[in-house]
Amino acid sequence: MGEHRGALQLDGSDKARILPNGAVDSLGFFVSSTPTVTEKGVYSPDGNLKLQYSPLDPRAWSSLLAYRIAHFQGIEPHIDHLSDSTWHGVAKILPDVRLSNGEDRLLDDDWHGLSRLIEQWSGSDAVLYPDRLRDRIDALDDIIDRDLVYGLFSIVYAAAQNARSPQELSKRDFLHGAQTHAALRRVFYARLGWLDDVLSRSPYLLGDALTDADLHLFGVLLTFDIGYRSAFPAPDAAIVDYPHLWAFAKRIYRTEGLVSEEEKRAIGLIAKADGTYEQPWGAPAFTETVDSIAGAWNQGD
Repeated sequence: MGEHRGALQLDGSDKARILPNGAVDSLGFFVSSTPTVTEKGVYSPDGNLKLQYSPLDPRAWSSLLAYRIAHFQGIEPHIDHLSDSTWHGVAKILPDVRLSNGEDRLLDDDWHGLSRLIEQWSGSDAVLYPDRLRDRIDALDDIIDRDLVYGLFSIVYAAAQNARSPQELSKRDFLHGAQTHAALRRVFYARLGWLDDVLSRSPYLLGDALTDADLHLFGVLLTFDIGYRSAFPAPDAAIVDYPHLWAFAKRIYRTEGLVSEEEKRAIGLIAKADGTYEQPWGAPAFTETVDSIAGAWNQGD
């Protein structure tokens, strides 16, 4: 696999390229770096744990929502904000989703299973990962993580790789050429369409109750319209164009206590004190469906 480090150098004005550490395989799919620790099976939490994350990261939301839904008092969330110094290679690097103890000893950074671990440690009654649904949740998590989460990162990487300069990157017509980019987008949107159909029959992916798979999906939907869609062609669909995905995402987003005001500001969904909006990816991509995508997220149905 080819590491994205050391490839095309972009300047800090191009904020659509935000990726975790990782690489792209021979098929063009993004693969994140291997988790560095696996103490999750032996460590017994005594509280005083720190969950480090970026609200801009679709990988972070499954862990964050699991902590809030399970009412696990032993964790303190800590936002890792992007800084100008995090530019490396073709991307601005997302900080890893990390769980540490009180001495800042890293306990786990395997984002894929961290939500399940948090629920287990919370002592809750397996609300998000019940025994009877585990095989189905595992299958859905794998699909969402591969085709949507890493699909997004693959598309962003392909967008950068297909430009000869940072200036050209914003001017290219992605509808003509950029074959890898176009193929990856088809996979991404096909999966969104399938999930929209699933949600046409029930409020959540596996019925009437929220599960771990829903948390993984929500992270993609929350960060896409405002953020990662800026690496897509302007005519491409937004989440608001999928009625059942849109209703699902807004239902979770508007649930009291699940998405904080600080997180909404960091993503660019609500204004800062001075009335301006954070735009870590640059201006949100235009969509014909609504006048303001940020406003649409905060409006009622």
